[in-house]
Amino acid sequence: MRTRRWFRAALFACCLLVLQNLICSANPAESSQSQARVPLGDHYLMLINTAIASQMTPDKFAQFEKSPYDGIAVAFLHAYDVSPVPPLAEMDAHIKEWKKLTRKDIWPWVYFNRMLAVDPTDKNPYSRDGYFRKFLGADLDGKAGAQRDFLKNWQNALAAAKGTNTPGIVFDPEFYNYQSAYDLALLAKETNIKPEQAIGLLQQLGARMADIAAEEYPRAVLWFMFTGLGYPEYKTVAGHPYYPSPAYIVFGLLDQIQKRQLQLTLVSGGEGSLGYCHETLEQFQDSIRKRESKFAPHLQKYRGILELGGTLTLWSDRSQKQGWVKDGACGTSTAATVEDLEPYLELLFRSFRYNWIYGSGDGGYQAFVPMVATRFDSVINKAKAIAYASSPRSR
Repeated sequence: MRTRRWFRAALFACCLLVLQNLICSANPAESSQSQARVPLGDHYLMLINTAIASQMTPDKFAQFEKSPYDGIAVAFLHAYDVSPVPPLAEMDAHIKEWKKLTRKDIWPWVYFNRMLAVDPTDKNPYSRDGYFRKFLGADLDGKAGAQRDFLKNWQNALAAAKGTNTPGIVFDPEFYNYQSAYDLALLAKETNIKPEQAIGLLQQLGARMADIAAEEYPRAVLWFMFTGLGYPEYKTVAGHPYYPSPAYIVFGLLDQIQKRQLQLTLVSGGEGSLGYCHETLEQFQDSIRKRESKFAPHLQKYRGILELGGTLTLWSDRSQKQGWVKDGACGTSTAATVEDLEPYLELLFRSFRYNWIYGSGDGGYQAFVPMVATRFDSVINKAKAIAYASSPRSR
């Protein structure tokens, strides 16, 4: 009797397994989605507007609380700040105090620029500090102490995020000090090593960042403003194509996550591969398609680890544009006002689960000024309502 019961139970389990496999094979997309981690839910919108911890006030957080955003990035050290890395207790205390003013997430924001030397041909006034002149290219070997400071800031930011129940941290890999060093061959030359050695050191740095993240915040979201993975032939030297330098940090980090089976998620924000502005809505759609095609091999390789995020910048109207918002696609966009940008926001929200708005004053967007922010908030809320209602993920 026991043998028959065991046989019937085993037969039932086997049939159930076969049925599940048939369902999965009949709908592979649904199966793939079920295996991927969804650390931020189906939709998430972040504000990034160069918020600096020392400049944040209760009034700013009160206005932010009224906004359509789910979170905001706040830097304890700005891109060119060479002050000692704030202690974890200080970061933690600030965020906990701010959380009394807003229920939304406050993401610590870390810059890579701390590790970069000064471009000898550039006259950037913000890079004049002697800290950036102790080494050449980048502190890839760690001998100048800049890498140590960067990693300490990375570590403390992660620990502060975990301690305050924030989903993760925002990482800005932009080479503010040395834009030309996106060229890996140039970076290698400046640091007096071969390109392959530079790649190895950058990948080692990425792996170390993954290890630190896993130790400090095992399920953190690492929201990169861009990754560079969409440009495999950014520069070609002697017939050899290279990605931009930051991409090798990303590869090192992703490979380590995969190798150690860590529960970390990396969001590629799209600042470079997607861009902040588009001349027309059709061009924006085309940019999204091209980006997804470029990233397809990476999304397949790092399935469940790497996620594409989206971005956009906004402006009130043409007369308010200044600086970089007057240039390129931002300057030639057919959208004259923030209201004209509402369909762009809809497309953004339908295309990506995780998005961020670059709230730049050069577009007349002052997210902490009620009289200005209300107009932008209204447009964003309208776009969210329409996009999320029609999104398959919302059903």
